[in-house]
Amino acid sequence: MKILGMDIGDKRIGIAITDNERRLSIAHSIIDNDISFEKNLDMILEENIIDKIVVGMPYTLKGEIGKQGKKIIDFVDKNIMNKGIEIVYIDERFTSRIPLKTSINKKKIKKQIDKHSAVLILQNHLDRISKVNKKNNDQK
Repeated sequence: MKILGMDIGDKRIGIAITDNERRLSIAHSIIDNDISFEKNLDMILEENIIDKIVVGMPYTLKGEIGKQGKKIIDFVDKNIMNKGIEIVYIDERFTSRIPLKTSINKKKIKKQIDKHSAVLILQNHLDRISKVNKKNNDQK
């Protein structure tokens, strides 16, 4: 089974999906945040065997859920929660800035920023799981 990562924005939603081993986050697509979102997400879920969705949460600099964070939670409750798939929220602060700072072609990356942000969100989750697993194995 795979994990899907999402960077939810007001206009677009970046999508990333893990490889089969759930070690790498791979850019998948950008979906418009409009009335066709749920249909498009359903197609992605059908094409891939997804058992978890990692959603980027735009916490404030104080680490709290602000206005934008509440919009994300409402969006997930309305459009994704009914899929019967585990939802995990992960801190997405600065994920839109990292691709811009590390890219040579800034114009090209700006068009794909949502997808690249989704990759970072999902990879952060995978790295966290890997560290926990490694720590647990080291303690055995």
